[in-house]
Amino acid sequence: MKQKTIIIITGILLSVTCCAQNQYFQRYDDSILLKKDNDALIDDFEVMIKQVSPTFSFNGLSTEIPDRFMPGMYLHRTNKIYHITWQTGWPPMQNFLTKITGTTDSAQLMGMLFFHGFYFPHEVGHALQYHTQMVPDNKYDEEYEANVMAVLYWRSKGRYQELQQCLTLARNVLAHLKNPVPENEDQKTYITQHYDELLKDPFQYGYIQFSQIAQILEDTTLPDFKTYVKRYFDK
Repeated sequence: MKQKTIIIITGILLSVTCCAQNQYFQRYDDSILLKKDNDALIDDFEVMIKQVSPTFSFNGLSTEIPDRFMPGMYLHRTNKIYHITWQTGWPPMQNFLTKITGTTDSAQLMGMLFFHGFYFPHEVGHALQYHTQMVPDNKYDEEYEANVMAVLYWRSKGRYQELQQCLTLARNVLAHLKNPVPENEDQKTYITQHYDELLKDPFQYGYIQFSQIAQILEDTTLPDFKTYVKRYFDK
């Protein structure tokens, strides 16, 4: 099974190397470029939302690049999205990513696809939840909705190849991760009550994220991006 996983991921790595587009789903070593590209994505996200609600504004939402390790996140009190460069993020994450993917090359691939690609619109999705005062009442749904918006945003940009690569990786790494929610516990309640604790453990939090992402990518009933975001304005 492990050899099969490595072969699959090696194939994806070759595909990314040969066919990668210029922006996103790449390794960001330059903090200036990382901020520039994510700020451009924020602006594009806002333009797309204005097609649904012309008066909407993120009120100056922008990207901050810290020089210490922290997970990518949106903070409402600063109205900023935080992402880190490869040099800052790779050393703390290398062991975890290598363990769940099997090789250093596949670990680096996962870092590029998810942390410097997929999760960019995910964090903007969290900003939308707060700016529309439509934050779900539990952490599971809060993350699920942000992941849906990430998938639908990238589909709207034609990044089907990268999303398929994300799905393949998510399916493979889930075989190495254990569901942290105990049997007979309500999933949404447990994750909400233990969210900070789960967030500190990449193996537990990784299961939550990658299982959601795989489920969403396999969902053939999802609408397009604009139809989905209307829910945040139909109050």
